[in-house]
Amino acid sequence: MSERKAWLDISVIQCPNCERYYADSSWYVVEMSADIECGTCHATFNTKKNMTDRIMLGLKIDGKGRVQGVEVTGHV
Repeated sequence: MSERKAWLDISVIQCPNCERYYADSSWYVVEMSADIECGTCHATFNTKKNMTDRIMLGLKIDGKGRVQGVEVTGHV
C-alpha cells in the first residue's frame, strides 16, 4: 500500500516570563487566542501574543494508520 499523509498546523509559543517554549494546535492559539499558565513559572500569558512560529507538519502514515515520520512542510 502506498504511503499516505496527514497534516497538522501548529504554533510555537514562548512564556514571556521564563522563556519556556510550548507547541499547540494553531486553531487554539490563533482562533481562540487563549490564555494559559506556564508549567514552569506559573505565569499566565496570552498564546496569540506570544507566538514565535507557526508551521505545517506533514505526517507520513503507513497502511495501518500509524505515523512513520514527521517533517516540517512549511511556515505559515
